[in-house]
Amino acid sequence: MKNYNELLQFIKFRGPLLSSRAMAVAVLFLLGFSVAFSQPASHNDVGIYIGPNFSNIDIQSPIISADSRTGFQAGFFYRGGNLFYGQMGLQYQLIKTNFAIPDSSGGSNDDVVFRRLQLPLYAGLNLIPVLKGIFNIRAYAGPVISYDIDVLNNTLDFTPSDFNRFRLDGTFGAGVDVLIFSFDAGYTLGINNLFHKQFDAKGNYAFVNVGLRF
Repeated sequence: MKNYNELLQFIKFRGPLLSSRAMAVAVLFLLGFSVAFSQPASHNDVGIYIGPNFSNIDIQSPIISADSRTGFQAGFFYRGGNLFYGQMGLQYQLIKTNFAIPDSSGGSNDDVVFRRLQLPLYAGLNLIPVLKGIFNIRAYAGPVISYDIDVLNNTLDFTPSDFNRFRLDGTFGAGVDVLIFSFDAGYTLGINNLFHKQFDAKGNYAFVNVGLRF
């Protein structure tokens, strides 16, 4: 439990950057995460995965719009537990969206590409563990701590300083394990504002992953 307590202290330390709602979500899922890992672990997996993501930015500001684009993520995970399980990992994500800002001359738009490091922390339920290590269906949810490494050059002149580089998001999803293969699909809801000051938007996205378990 030491590592999870340290993680909780880390999130509390970054409290000024997070909303009270984000803090509540983080604490709730970290409690579930800790409970899942505190069980006598009858099954443990380490794995790697890769897959596409599909941005779905929720724009609240009227002077900017966003269209979906496809990116990808890749990472590794550790999963352990019985009926309930905990999963933690580290992933690199490249996510794109097309922002458009209208003006009197017709406006401008461009694809904006974010490069991120993410720490997913999931608590889950093994729904149909038919045969241990052979077939299983899972459901899970939890926070994802994100840090924007960079925002690639774009004609809208967005830079990393225009966005909240450190954010907390919430993810829910489901997965299927078949032999050594792992298949996941989920949706991530932005909790913190994607932008630093200029606009109001939440960085939502869907994802699909295919992985190998060891």
